[in-house]
Amino acid sequence: MVDSHERPDAPRPERPPVSPSSILVLRVAVLLVAAGALVAAAIIGLGGSRGGETAALYACPMHPEVRGPAPGECPICRMALEPIGRDPTAGRHTDMPGVPDITAVDNIRKHRIVDFVRSRSLLPPLRELRGPASVGDDGAITATFYNDQIQALNADEPGTLALARAPGTTFAVRRTGDAAEAWDGATSRIRFRPDTRDGKSLARAPAAGDVGWIELAPRARTVLTVAASALLQSPEGPYVLAWVGGGRFDKRPIAIGETFLKNGFAVVLDGLKLHDRVVSRAAFFLDADRRLGALAAHPPASGEAERAPAEPQQDAP
Repeated sequence: MVDSHERPDAPRPERPPVSPSSILVLRVAVLLVAAGALVAAAIIGLGGSRGGETAALYACPMHPEVRGPAPGECPICRMALEPIGRDPTAGRHTDMPGVPDITAVDNIRKHRIVDFVRSRSLLPPLRELRGPASVGDDGAITATFYNDQIQALNADEPGTLALARAPGTTFAVRRTGDAAEAWDGATSRIRFRPDTRDGKSLARAPAAGDVGWIELAPRARTVLTVAASALLQSPEGPYVLAWVGGGRFDKRPIAIGETFLKNGFAVVLDGLKLHDRVVSRAAFFLDADRRLGALAAHPPASGEAERAPAEPQQDAP
């Protein structure tokens, strides 16, 4: 059925002819799009095939086994990762005297592994003077205190002995004129006797074999301190790694007193001075690297290890 509004024999309008040049342009555009798709696919494919190669482009200069695909820091020593194509040992040591190790200095500055020796005024909670004590057969009381605490005591320092077996039972005591006896690297023993200056009977003196605590009056003190994380231990005693410049560190034996672990510092009695710089982060790993480097530079002679005397063994407590 033919629409009443349209005549079958009516002529239809002619469409404009498409020129050959337009067809050519269209075909070129399609080819360009296809070529771009191929290039993009090739790039993506190459990137995927090289994923294993680019997985480790950077390594720690101190711990080459620590690697990463991008710049970052070593989780062990917190030093900046360096390109793998570069010799990890290059820049750490230099044969030219007086030439600073720029890479090491940058790492030290960036990751703040060096701290200063500081002077601190102890806050009231840290001023406590309390040491374990025991009563000898002669009635003398021997107590153990940190060496920096002993330095702050008077020659006849008064105190109080509290017995462990009888809580609440105390005795007045006073320091004797005996010299302090070293106990370990940080503490010494000093002697006290019952104080009878208050007129109390000696019958109330503690018995031989009693143990407890001697408490002395707390006092304000200003001490020289170093970060507790900087301390390293050896059979000869504690030491730190002192920064001598150019990314180089030297072993520095020191004498310490009380260590305040919760506050992150230890009292220094000898071996360091105010504003000295020491390694305070990753000290153990840097010290191990230092010792390995010294061993590599001066290896022991053949058979020397066998002839070397064995390390002295400490007695069991």
